[in-house]
Amino acid sequence: MVRVKMMTLYAGPDRSVPAGQTAQFDKAEAEALVSGGYGVYADAPAATRKAAKEPAKEPAEKPIEKWNVAELQKYAADQEIDLGQATVKADILKAVVDEIERRRDADDD
Repeated sequence: MVRVKMMTLYAGPDRSVPAGQTAQFDKAEAEALVSGGYGVYADAPAATRKAAKEPAKEPAEKPIEKWNVAELQKYAADQEIDLGQATVKADILKAVVDEIERRRDADDD
Protein backbone atom coordinates (compact mmCIF):
# COMPACT_ATOMS: atom_id res chain seq x y z
CA MET A 1 0.00 0.00 0.00
CA VAL A 2 1.17 3.51 -0.86
CA ARG A 3 0.07 6.77 0.79
CA VAL A 4 -1.16 9.44 -1.65
CA LYS A 5 -2.19 12.99 -0.77
CA MET A 6 -5.10 13.82 -3.07
CA MET A 7 -5.00 17.10 -4.99
CA THR A 8 -8.62 16.62 -6.17
CA LEU A 9 -11.61 14.77 -4.79
CA TYR A 10 -11.27 11.04 -5.36
CA ALA A 11 -14.55 9.18 -5.61
CA GLY A 12 -14.35 5.50 -6.35
CA PRO A 13 -16.96 2.80 -6.06
CA ASP A 14 -15.93 1.92 -2.49
CA ARG A 15 -14.78 5.21 -0.97
CA SER A 16 -14.11 8.89 -1.46
CA VAL A 17 -11.12 10.97 -0.41
CA PRO A 18 -11.47 14.77 -0.30
CA ALA A 19 -8.78 16.96 -1.82
CA GLY A 20 -6.00 17.62 0.67
CA GLN A 21 -6.44 14.35 2.55
CA THR A 22 -4.11 11.37 2.45
CA ALA A 23 -5.23 7.80 1.78
CA GLN A 24 -3.64 4.46 1.04
CA PHE A 25 -3.91 2.89 -2.41
CA ASP A 26 -2.42 -0.20 -3.97
CA LYS A 27 0.79 0.53 -5.88
CA ALA A 28 -0.76 0.54 -9.39
CA GLU A 29 -3.65 2.83 -8.44
CA ALA A 30 -1.33 5.18 -6.54
CA GLU A 31 0.97 5.39 -9.55
CA ALA A 32 -1.98 6.17 -11.86
CA LEU A 33 -3.27 8.90 -9.53
CA VAL A 34 0.15 10.52 -9.15
CA SER A 35 1.07 10.26 -12.83
CA GLY A 36 -2.35 11.71 -13.71
CA GLY A 37 -1.71 14.73 -11.52
CA TYR A 38 -4.58 13.89 -9.16
CA GLY A 39 -2.37 13.31 -6.12
CA VAL A 40 1.19 13.25 -4.86
CA TYR A 41 3.08 10.62 -2.92
CA ALA A 42 2.63 11.57 0.73
CA ASP A 43 5.93 10.10 1.91
CA ALA A 44 8.14 11.35 -0.94
CA PRO A 45 10.57 14.27 -0.68
CA ALA A 46 9.19 17.61 -1.91
CA ALA A 47 11.27 17.51 -5.12
CA THR A 48 9.80 14.13 -6.04
CA ARG A 49 6.26 15.28 -5.26
CA LYS A 50 6.66 18.29 -7.56
CA ALA A 51 8.02 16.17 -10.42
CA ALA A 52 5.18 13.67 -10.00
CA LYS A 53 2.53 16.29 -10.86
CA GLU A 54 3.02 16.00 -14.62
CA PRO A 55 -0.22 14.49 -15.99
CA ALA A 56 -0.28 11.21 -17.83
CA LYS A 57 -2.50 10.62 -20.84
CA GLU A 58 -4.96 8.21 -19.22
CA PRO A 59 -5.08 7.59 -15.47
CA ALA A 60 -6.67 4.36 -14.30
CA GLU A 61 -9.47 6.32 -12.64
CA LYS A 62 -10.09 10.02 -13.07
CA PRO A 63 -11.30 12.30 -10.30
CA ILE A 64 -15.00 13.00 -10.07
CA GLU A 65 -14.59 16.61 -11.24
CA LYS A 66 -13.42 15.26 -14.61
CA TRP A 67 -16.42 12.95 -15.09
CA ASN A 68 -18.94 13.84 -17.76
CA VAL A 69 -22.70 14.05 -17.11
CA ALA A 70 -23.33 10.45 -18.18
CA GLU A 71 -20.61 9.14 -15.83
CA LEU A 72 -21.99 11.19 -12.95
CA GLN A 73 -25.54 10.00 -13.62
CA LYS A 74 -24.43 6.36 -13.82
CA TYR A 75 -22.50 6.67 -10.56
CA ALA A 76 -25.50 8.31 -8.90
CA ALA A 77 -27.79 5.53 -10.12
CA ASP A 78 -25.34 2.80 -9.04
CA GLN A 79 -24.98 4.38 -5.58
CA GLU A 80 -28.69 5.17 -5.28
CA ILE A 81 -28.07 8.91 -5.04
CA ASP A 82 -31.11 11.08 -5.68
CA LEU A 83 -30.17 13.89 -8.08
CA GLY A 84 -33.44 15.72 -7.54
CA GLN A 85 -33.95 18.29 -10.29
CA ALA A 86 -30.25 18.44 -11.25
CA THR A 87 -29.76 18.36 -15.01
CA VAL A 88 -26.51 20.25 -15.61
CA LYS A 89 -23.07 18.92 -14.71
CA ALA A 90 -22.36 21.42 -11.92
CA ASP A 91 -25.64 20.62 -10.14
CA ILE A 92 -25.27 16.85 -10.61
CA LEU A 93 -21.68 16.98 -9.34
CA LYS A 94 -22.76 18.98 -6.29
CA ALA A 95 -25.55 16.53 -5.50
CA VAL A 96 -23.20 13.55 -5.78
CA VAL A 97 -20.39 15.12 -3.73
CA ASP A 98 -22.81 16.34 -1.06
CA GLU A 99 -24.29 12.85 -0.72
CA ILE A 100 -20.85 11.19 -0.59
CA GLU A 101 -19.85 13.57 2.19
CA ARG A 102 -23.16 13.08 4.02
CA ARG A 103 -22.71 9.30 3.93
CA ARG A 104 -19.10 9.57 5.07
CA ASP A 105 -20.15 11.81 7.97
CA ALA A 106 -22.95 9.39 8.89
CA ASP A 107 -20.44 6.52 8.93
CA ASP A 108 -18.21 8.52 11.29
CA ASP A 109 -21.05 8.85 13.84
